[in-house]
Order: sequence, then structure tokens, then C-alpha cells
Amino acid sequence: MVREEKLVAWVQVTPQAEAQGDLKDAYDAVKGSDGRVENLYLAMSQTPKAIKPADDHYLALLHNPDNPLTPWLSELVSTYVAILCDCDYASANHGKNYCTYLGDPTQGEQVLAALRAETWEQSIDDPAVLAALQYTRKLSLTPGQVNADDIANLRRAGYCDKGISYIVQLVSSFAYWARMINGLGTQLGDKIGL
Repeated sequence: MVREEKLVAWVQVTPQAEAQGDLKDAYDAVKGSDGRVENLYLAMSQTPKAIKPADDHYLALLHNPDNPLTPWLSELVSTYVAILCDCDYASANHGKNYCTYLGDPTQGEQVLAALRAETWEQSIDDPAVLAALQYTRKLSLTPGQVNADDIANLRRAGYCDKGISYIVQLVSSFAYWARMINGLGTQLGDKIGL
């Protein structure tokens, strides 16, 4: 019986078991605790030298204890960028992470639904969250219109400059990831979220 392989991406993908040289090293560096490489990195098999630096950047933002943002807020910002970019892969994974970190899946799903429907400004009453999402939207969709007033607004909402820098990095990083995922046609794997 021949086992049918699931589509990982629209480009040629080297399976983990067939990787050699730089690609094997890259896969080994980013594989999960279960020993598997996520589709995100499998889809990047044509550019093995980019895999580990991309993962390092991702970890430095979302899994860095030095990040002053709460994990749920970091995931919410990242998910909103993915939603704005129509990136189902990232919005599914990071939306799940957001709900997990929030600790209230029902409330989390309601917020995500409001983000998808663009009704969140009426439903979010926390000024800090509102400011972060407004900034995320502006930097994602109209980056040339971002100005010093936007940073001042984040400060007024309670963010320190380090927190602001993390928001900027998260928005910019997920714009990259959404375009990588959508551009390569990366498909969701069996595991969603953390």
C-alpha cells in the first residue's frame, strides 16, 4: 500500500527524512520536541540558509522572557497581522496560541471573530489593547502613514518604548511570515498552535 503524502506547499519540498547537508542541519535546528519539522520550515527547503535565522528571529520575539508584553497580547498582535494578510496558517496557529495564553477560549474566540469581522474597535474596552491593535492595523496596511503621533498614542496607552519596539517587531515579522506562507502556499499541518 502506497501512503499518499499531504501537500506541504506549492513549491518542491524536501521531506525531513531526505534532507542532507545544510538542509538537514537547518531541519535539525528547528525541529520540535516531537522530532518533526513544521510545514512552515519544510516549505522553506529551497532556501536552507534562511530557515534557522528566521526561526531565531521568531523565537526572539514570541518566546523571549525579556518581552514586556504579555504572551497573549504578543499572540493577539501576531494573529491580527495574519488576519489582515489573509494568512490562514498563521491566524489559525497564533489564534489558538492567543486563546491558550488568554486562558479563556470562549472570550478568545469572540475577540478573534471581532478581528475577522473588523468590529473589534466597538467590542474591546481595554485602552492598551485597543491602541496596540489600532497601531497593528496602521503599520500593516498603511506603513507609510505611521508617524510620531502613533508612538505617542501607544505611550499614552501605557506602553514603554521597549514594549512599543516589540509591537513594531511583531507586526513587521508577521507581515514577513504571512507573505512567506501565502507566497509558498504553505498548508496547515496536523498540529495547530503550541
